Amino acid sequence: MMELKRKRMTGDERRKEIIRAAMDVFSRNGFGGSTTREIAENAGISEAMIYNHFRNKEELYSAIIDEKLQESEPLYYPLDAIRKKDDSRVFSTIVSNYLHRHSKDTTFMRLLLFSALEGHELASMFTGGPLRKFFEFLAEYIQERIDEGAFRPVNPEIASRCLLGIVHYFILLREILGDEVVRHIEQTDAIEAIVNIFCRGLIKDDEAG
Repeated sequence: MMELKRKRMTGDERRKEIIRAAMDVFSRNGFGGSTTREIAENAGISEAMIYNHFRNKEELYSAIIDEKLQESEPLYYPLDAIRKKDDSRVFSTIVSNYLHRHSKDTTFMRLLLFSALEGHELASMFTGGPLRKFFEFLAEYIQERIDEGAFRPVNPEIASRCLLGIVHYFILLREILGDEVVRHIEQTDAIEAIVNIFCRGLIKDDEAG
C-alpha cells in the first residue's frame, strides 16, 4: 500500500502556522530574546520560509496582534444584550468570554506583558487600537445608562477599563502568578463575583435615593 503523502500547506495555512509558532516563542522569551531561527525550529520549517511570508520580526509580531484581535473582537460586543439594555448580561458576557478565552491560553497575555516590559512600541498596537475601540464602545453604553438614570454618575471611561482590569488581574493571579486561593475558584463563581462587584458599584440603590 502506498504511503499517503502529507497534505501540502497553502500559503495562508503556512502563514498561520508561523504566527502560532512565533507567538509561543515570543511569549516564553520576549521579543528581544527571540530569534527567527528559534521560531523556524518551533514551526518545523526553514528560517528562509519565514522570510517568504514576513520581512522581519517586527512584521511577524504585528501579524500576531492582528490575528489575535480578529479572533477576539466578536467576543466582547454583546450587541443583543445592549439593545435590550440587559445590564447584567452585557457585563457577564464580556467577563465570561474574556475569562474563558485567556484562561484557556495565556500565550497572548504573556506576549503582551513581555512587549510592555521591554518597552517595545508594538505594545501600543493593542492598547491604542482595538482595545481603545472596545473601551469607547463600553463607555458609550455606560454613559447612556447613566443618562437614563439606571447607573450612578461615574466616569464611564474609567468604569469600562475597570471591568476588564478586574478580569485581567484575576487571570494574571491564577494562571501566571499561581495564586493558590484564586486557582481553586470555579470559573462560574468568578464570573458571578466579578459582575456582582462591578454592577453593584453602578446600579442605583432606589432605597438610598
